Amino acid sequence: MARTLPLWGKIIYGAGAGGWSLIDRVMITWLYYYYITSPEEGVSALMPPLLFSGIMLAGRIVDAIADPVVARYSDNLESRAGRRIPFLLVSGILYAAVFIALFYPPVADVSIWNAVYLATVLAVYFVLFTAYVTPYLALLPELSRSTRDRVDLSTWKAVFFLVGNAIALVGIGVAMSLFGFHGAIIAMGTVGLIMLYLPALIREREFAVGKPSTLNLRDAIRTTFRNRPFIIYLAGNNAFWFGFNIIVLNLALYVTELLGLPEGETATFMAAAFGVAAVSFPFVNLLCKRRGLKFAMLLSLLLFAIVLPPIYFVGEPVFGLAPVTYTLIIMGLAGIPLAGLFIVPDAIVAAVSDLEVGLSGQRREAMYFGTQGLLLKVNLGLSTVISGALLQFFGRPLGIQLTGPVAGVFILAGLLIFLRYPEDRIAEFTSGSR
Repeated sequence: MARTLPLWGKIIYGAGAGGWSLIDRVMITWLYYYYITSPEEGVSALMPPLLFSGIMLAGRIVDAIADPVVARYSDNLESRAGRRIPFLLVSGILYAAVFIALFYPPVADVSIWNAVYLATVLAVYFVLFTAYVTPYLALLPELSRSTRDRVDLSTWKAVFFLVGNAIALVGIGVAMSLFGFHGAIIAMGTVGLIMLYLPALIREREFAVGKPSTLNLRDAIRTTFRNRPFIIYLAGNNAFWFGFNIIVLNLALYVTELLGLPEGETATFMAAAFGVAAVSFPFVNLLCKRRGLKFAMLLSLLLFAIVLPPIYFVGEPVFGLAPVTYTLIIMGLAGIPLAGLFIVPDAIVAAVSDLEVGLSGQRREAMYFGTQGLLLKVNLGLSTVISGALLQFFGRPLGIQLTGPVAGVFILAGLLIFLRYPEDRIAEFTSGSR
């Protein structure tokens, strides 16, 4: 009988999310800047912007493909340390090292060798990112067998996810002033690495009950898509993320074009949403435990569907409010359902993965998170296309204003789909299988 994970275990599990969110946020924020407007003295750029974008797109494709592949190997791994911790141990240090290597191209000028280097190292970076994150997420249902414990783990993961982002957005500025650009990158990689390795202190075999799977990749994917509650969840959650991604993609345009502020002020509005989300975590945690995951998810979807359409009026004096004040209120209100987005989905995937025992007789948590990751990455690409199409066909500022109502429509569709989620059936199966 596996032991129940204590509070310290839940906290250090969550710290892992702080590590990969910190490193990935620095990469997303600064890699483009580094290659397009290099901070190296006397160097204006290392490659054209369009070439960088093409390389990044190729890297994202590699990232998406890696999800189910890594998931299958993690589910099928048989080792004395368990199925997940070995992946964290091996990928953690390599992931941090490759992150730092991204910022050390071979030529300090525009060169084809920089493009070859970036394409190669970025592909490795995304594979290592997946090799850490997919097994890490699969640990959540293995370390917890009740909704209460799963919600707690998801909450600590969400807390450290925001901590990692905060360090990446604020701490790197301090690090740059102390150590310079490359010194700050190394410092961020080191802090991230420490956080990545904290979950490895958990003795997986003492707390997890899963045994290695035996399915090959094709059968594993096919069986996963036979799980009807998982399909319902995927459809609802992807509609949720589709709308939210449109807002994230256009946040800088709300600030610069609709409000007429410098792009640096974008962080203020992001902080409003993240700050309210952090304050809301305890309430979402309690709501999930008292009313269930389905209720919390539906409420999050509903609030987003209500809050996002008024983005159409950003830049105008609404109800006598200054445009900046109005926008801060919108972003702050969005932080409430955003807290649900950070906590509820992982706990739901953990719950629906329990049904796998009835489908294949095996536990394959990683494949469920890997499949979710694959579709969310495709989702990001498609939402980018919709966002660009709005701007292309409706121009400025209308194309930007319409992103709020369009995002709201997609999220409302997600709510209608998720109404069919059979939470009672999953609860009955889970209680009967213990």
